[in-house]
Amino acid sequence: MNKREGKRILKNFNPKIFNDAVISLGTEDIQVVNFDITRAIAKVIKSMFGPKGLNKMIIPVSNETVFTQKGDKVVKSFKSRVPITMMLIDLVKTQQKNCGDGTKTALLLTAFLLEKTREMLGLGLHPQIINKGFSIAMNKALEILEDNVIQFDFHNERQLIDIMKSVMNHKFVYQNRDQHIKLIKETLKNNYDLFFKSQDYDHSDILCRKVKGKSINDSEVINGIIIYKDKANSYLPDKIEDAGILLIQKSIDYFTKENKEAISKEVRIKSREKLQEFSQFRKNFYNNLVKKLKQKGVNVILCQKKINPYFVDYCASKGIVALELVGKKKLNKLCKLLDVNLYSSLNDLSNIKLGKADSVEFKKISGDEMFIINVEESKILTFLIRGGNQPLMDELEEILYGSLRVAIQTVKDKKILPGGGALECEIAQKLKKYAQNYSNKYQIVIKEYAKAFESLPGHIIKNSAAEPLDLIPRLRAEHNKGQCYMGFNSLTNEIVDVVREGIYDGYYTKKHIIKIASELARQIVRIDGLVMVYDRKLYEQVKKEGREIKSQKHQEKVRKYLNKKDQDLFSEIYNAK
Repeated sequence: MNKREGKRILKNFNPKIFNDAVISLGTEDIQVVNFDITRAIAKVIKSMFGPKGLNKMIIPVSNETVFTQKGDKVVKSFKSRVPITMMLIDLVKTQQKNCGDGTKTALLLTAFLLEKTREMLGLGLHPQIINKGFSIAMNKALEILEDNVIQFDFHNERQLIDIMKSVMNHKFVYQNRDQHIKLIKETLKNNYDLFFKSQDYDHSDILCRKVKGKSINDSEVINGIIIYKDKANSYLPDKIEDAGILLIQKSIDYFTKENKEAISKEVRIKSREKLQEFSQFRKNFYNNLVKKLKQKGVNVILCQKKINPYFVDYCASKGIVALELVGKKKLNKLCKLLDVNLYSSLNDLSNIKLGKADSVEFKKISGDEMFIINVEESKILTFLIRGGNQPLMDELEEILYGSLRVAIQTVKDKKILPGGGALECEIAQKLKKYAQNYSNKYQIVIKEYAKAFESLPGHIIKNSAAEPLDLIPRLRAEHNKGQCYMGFNSLTNEIVDVVREGIYDGYYTKKHIIKIASELARQIVRIDGLVMVYDRKLYEQVKKEGREIKSQKHQEKVRKYLNKKDQDLFSEIYNAK
């Protein structure tokens, strides 16, 4: 075999280093997969983008139809087995968790950056050049963002209303937004210490409960928690003021096999008289326990597990509310609300600390029985949302939650940004000029990065039934003149001064979008292969067979070793003789 033939054989030789359950893709194949899937996902999101974006109708496994314009709800319906899809879903989850808004913008910006990446790879640019160029462009974009910051004043009511309007504009309850803005504004002012001074506040402390009936304008905020429970006994009062609340984790149903930890004694009953005696003892036990709790000032008992009916009845006779099967998550929230611990049992009442509520009351709203715990200086807030149908209430929940989060973050940052695509156009124009400082391939990368930003206002204009080819050049011209606040007003379909019109974007939300979208695009650019288990059952089978083969080989080695040792031993004995 000559040298040339040897090279040819080695070139075509493909060693099998993975088993049959594993699939591997090379550089070109994985890039096609990543770019095509990202483009397909972006196509779904594009029509939803902007104040006049359209809704999607999703029918999950539960067959409950969902109408939404939230990016995080739509991506939940995507297949999560493909790695690039999983990465994009994580991107949306991160944006929603940290900001509560901007999920579609983050997803689209990532898609536009990857589309530009595809074009640059087609021109022959190396992935590392693109990676480094995106890094330079991202840092410059963040500098431009800081240069366009507008100072926010919490006492400037107009600014506060405008930033909340920017979140609400694209919702189909737009005609009621003034009422909702008023509700959020009052919530912010009434709970200022909780949102801006408390160290314990978390976004998960904002709860929502939806009840069909009345108008969405009848929605309200409750300082406390709502539990879906009805009265255990008709003798109980509808409302208790200054209530002492006890939270129990384990069952209050003693003398059962399932609750041996509470009472360890074993009782064997062999006659009717003994059964009656035991029944009376049990009643007396629960009666005495209720008397002790009443002396401690207990008005409400909330238990995670089952409660004995005798105990419930005795509690009712003393005016104590005893509710069973309260969820674990709900009890954990109640611990935070009341600043108490969750007790395991009622064995030791001496060290029990009661939570204090200003009032507790039973209410029946549109046929739903509710137990409402009110605390004036509450650490937990609950939106009681009303409406004629489920999609409307779901949309209102998104509005109130998203608007409140953006408003809280804006007050903390004391900064806002120009909206209506003005910031994106400014970043695009400034980056194109900045790219002239580089006389190498980075100039191409930075310019393409800028074009990705310019695509965002283009889709806002398109979804508003306006013509991007007419308006985008006008926006470019205005920003080239130094008019950095010129953007698109989707209500009038005109180019306007967005600051004068009160069209703003959240500072933290936009900054977070630029960071995570750019970083994900850079991460995907650096991927040049895929190794994935596509058949889990086959993989486990091959893995099991591999272990058996290894075990057989190991046993064979052990046998050979022992045989050799035996032969050496006999040889030594023979030679000794």
